[in-house]
Amino acid sequence: MDTALRQRNVQATLLSEDHNSEQTFLYHPSLLASLNQQLRTSLTSVSSESEKNWPERISNVLLNSVSHVVSNSSDINLFQQCFQELAGFYCSLDIPAPLRQRQFINNNGLVMSPDYAIRTVLDSARVGTFWQALSSILPQYAERECHLVYPACGPFAPLLLPVLHYLREQQLLPENLQVTLIDIHPAAIQSLTALVESLQLQEMVKVLHQDACDYQAENGSVDILLVEAMQHGLSREGHLNICQHFAPLLAEDALLLPEKISIRAVLTQADDEFPAKPRAAGERNTQRVDIGPVLELSRESLRQLDLVRLNDGSELIRCQQVQVPADLNTTIEHILLLTTEMQVYQDLSVTEYASGITHPLPDLSVCIGFEPHNPQPGDLLIKPGDSILFYYRKQGLPGFLPVYVEPA
Repeated sequence: MDTALRQRNVQATLLSEDHNSEQTFLYHPSLLASLNQQLRTSLTSVSSESEKNWPERISNVLLNSVSHVVSNSSDINLFQQCFQELAGFYCSLDIPAPLRQRQFINNNGLVMSPDYAIRTVLDSARVGTFWQALSSILPQYAERECHLVYPACGPFAPLLLPVLHYLREQQLLPENLQVTLIDIHPAAIQSLTALVESLQLQEMVKVLHQDACDYQAENGSVDILLVEAMQHGLSREGHLNICQHFAPLLAEDALLLPEKISIRAVLTQADDEFPAKPRAAGERNTQRVDIGPVLELSRESLRQLDLVRLNDGSELIRCQQVQVPADLNTTIEHILLLTTEMQVYQDLSVTEYASGITHPLPDLSVCIGFEPHNPQPGDLLIKPGDSILFYYRKQGLPGFLPVYVEPA
């Protein structure tokens, strides 16, 4: 197997959210290295902006961007313009750099630094699909009260705030809409509060500084739950934990956005899956071997999750079992991929490869039909015909744990 693909995770010690304790987790050393350099370059370019008319500038760029997306004439340059203006506004707030750059792991997953999170705006497929969905959904609440909660929303709440601003300017924003934005990061809260005030949305938008999983409200009090706190393969961040926490708070006819996230296991060859020329959005590798669903996350499935509590206090969710084909060709090395499809609302979806959060996630610890040249603790050796049961790890860095199943 290509050694570049088989890079190992390393131990990283990160401060817990309260600064008083340390926890050690496995973390890939290159996850943020190149991204941090890109961020430094981007932030340097916008931090020199001297203009003070941020409210007008942000209003204009958001209105223009959302109106184009709603009319299905989206241009990736629109999202670049949004990022430049919002990042400039963010830098103008003079939030201390160490605070902006701070990331940590709490009980529910990785909390990304705001300097990293602001780049969500550049993910046009993800952001544009949510804009289309919400611009269609929210006007339907014109005749009734609606409480929308957006936990772990980051420094810009990018999936929602631009739509609220656009709908208000179009006189389509429901009068009885109440919005709660939640984030645990103090720098994100400072940015959020300033942005809400800049857009003059503070009468309907409440900003809460807390862990999303500490939010308390009456059961049935949330009409729309908007959550997007994940990386590819539903990994690292606390998306599933947040959804679990909010499940009893949802009203009987509440919407969960995205409506469904589907994770599947496939086998593939590295050269076929990751060609030298990047794949186009939505383009798939036709040489894959699909071995079955791993987890489907929806409002209905949230009520049926199979929770497993271990003696050490850890919690896992038992997911689906799949079987490797008995006739799998072992003369070539296969890798296990977890693929992601996201149905945001009705026919609005974020397909595989279209967004950073829907790129396939390889699990290089699973060795199917071969023994690794450089064995590591945690390697899982699987033969053709074997069955694999997936668990979902809730603590530390959330993600899937494949386990070999003994034949019955």
